[in-house]
Amino acid sequence: MKMQPVQVRLSEEQIEMLDRKVREQKYPNRSEAIRDYLRKAQLWEVLEKLLEFGDVEEQSDQEIQENLARIRRSVYQEIIAPDLEQDPTE
Repeated sequence: MKMQPVQVRLSEEQIEMLDRKVREQKYPNRSEAIRDYLRKAQLWEVLEKLLEFGDVEEQSDQEIQENLARIRRSVYQEIIAPDLEQDPTE
């Protein structure tokens, strides 16, 4: 994946947190720490989508499968690859 530089403004506390994670060798540099936090934010969005799935006890197997497929498409289109028209795994 091609990386593009972006400028972002962070508070002193946020910069210190990033630097602390680098010092603790959890990340090789600030950029990788920020990318990891963004990946975690994407995961959180996926989890929120799954919560929309609701109570499966009252759903048939077919409804569950249809809902999972809908959520997977939605997550792929909105979060993973918003510029692609169709999920290539379909």
